[in-house]
Parts: sequence; structure tokens; C-alpha cells
Amino acid sequence: MSYQYDLADFKRYLNDRNPKYRVDGLIFWQNRIPLPIDLFNRIFNESNQIVSDYVYQVAASAVTFRNRTSFEKATAVDVADLPKGDLKKQVETLKEWLNGKLPENSSVVRMSYEVADILGLDSFVFSIDKVADALQHQGKKYVRLFIPAEIRTQLNLVSDCEDVGTDNTDMFGNIIADRYNIYRSGFSDALAIIFNALLEFRILCSGRGEHLQRIRVIAPLVEDIDIRLGKTRDGSLWEPGYEDDHYITLNSEHPLIRGLSEDQSKPLAELLFYMGEFENGQFSDESKKLVENLRQSVSRSLWIKHD
Repeated sequence: MSYQYDLADFKRYLNDRNPKYRVDGLIFWQNRIPLPIDLFNRIFNESNQIVSDYVYQVAASAVTFRNRTSFEKATAVDVADLPKGDLKKQVETLKEWLNGKLPENSSVVRMSYEVADILGLDSFVFSIDKVADALQHQGKKYVRLFIPAEIRTQLNLVSDCEDVGTDNTDMFGNIIADRYNIYRSGFSDALAIIFNALLEFRILCSGRGEHLQRIRVIAPLVEDIDIRLGKTRDGSLWEPGYEDDHYITLNSEHPLIRGLSEDQSKPLAELLFYMGEFENGQFSDESKKLVENLRQSVSRSLWIKHD
């Protein structure tokens, strides 16, 4: 099965793996666990940041398991109990220890760049502070960190980490739940399964030494009106703005925009420009809210139809 790295194909990839992973209206079902589709889409769209956090957790496990005795002596924390929130009480000691173990030519640093490359992170820059942050996470331990085979190979080159990623592999669901302030029971397991599949999907689409190919849309060039391509604040298809003159932002992540040719997008952009101009021209709060609700409702319906 051939896939390209975009949101629609990730949903198709999940459904191909398990027909119970499916979109139904505004819900993504992971088996019997319902996730709001907005949350699912946001995780995918912000996956570079989340996957970067994952790379730092891998690095943190590698440097601590590789230097188990030294770490436990410096912090009085058992490596098997990592990551651990209690390390926040000794951040300076932790960072001093990490600085001693992670010079620029460290094998763990080199491994981190290799893992980032495998996962398609184009602009990854190693940070010891972020390794320290990773070690301070309070939740499930490294025994439950998912390690795909390609990353396991890299990890084994630098560290004795047989105890990492051997039980349940659901650790990262807890991290994502914390990121989005989600505390509903059952979400963490669903998020872990989706995230683990996302790692494998990135590896599948990226390949060794290659970067993820993303679909990009060129902003339509319509004479005398200002159309910008970007991310809207509320996920709407379009959003009005005003600097010296009126303009609109078309949401580059909206499935309708991603699926349009340039010829198709020009008349749509022109229509939305004048709808945005009308919204900007409303003066009463009641009128503004009415037009804003219209824009959000239409955008949501089109997202469902074209996703």
C-alpha cells in the first residue's frame, strides 16, 4: 500500500491496520474510544513538536541507562524509575550531570540526530535542557516507551537498554494527554496507540536519510485582493484580518484547500475575501458573532465532507 505523508493518508493507514480505527462525523474512533476529530487532527498537525519530545525521551533513556551507576550516585534516583518528577527538586545537579555526559561528540547526541532523521524531523537541534525536561516528566516509565525496530537499532549502538520499551509501550499517551490537558479516563491508551502508529507512519513515509514529503498549496494570486496562506486561529477555512488593508488567511491545513487546483482556488479565494470583508465590516458584537459562527459552521461542515 502506498501512502504520502498527510492527514488523510494517516487516517487511511490507521484504518488499513484496523478497520475499527475510523472517522465518523466529528469523532475518530480508536476501537471503542472516541476522540474529538479536532484533537486527532491537531496531534497530527503538531506532530513535529510531539515527535521531537519523543526523541528527547529516547535520548534521556539512552544516557541514563548507559551511565546507570553514575546517574544513581549523582541523583539518588533509580534509573528503572525514570522519568521522575522528583528530579525537579535537583535540576541544577541533573543539568550538571547531563553536561558532563553529553558533549557535542557524544554517541547519544549523534544517535539523537539519527533518530530525528529517521522520523523526518528536518530542523532538529539537540538541547541538553530538553533532555533534562524529559527526565522530569512524571508518569509511566521507560520500560513502557515504544521503540520501533529502526530506532531500537540506533539505541542498541550506544546503550544497554534492553529494559526500555518492553512492557505495554503506552508511555507517550500520558505525555500527549499532559500536553493537551486531557484527563479523561481511557484517552491516554488511545493516544498512545495513535502516537505509536504515527511514529511508524513517519518512518514508512520518510525512509532512512529522507525527509517527509508534505503537500503544499500555493496561495492563489487574485488581482487586487490580499490572500494569504497559513493557519487560522480557530481552524476555519478562512479568517479575516486587517493591517493597513483588509486581507484573509486561507487555512492551509483545511482538506478543501489541500484538494483544490490553482484554477479552482482562485474563484473560491475571491468569494471568501469578500465574505471576510463583510465580517470585518460588522460593528455590533451580535452581528460579528453571527457571521463568525456562520464561518466556523461552514468550515466545519466542509472539513467533514472533504477529509
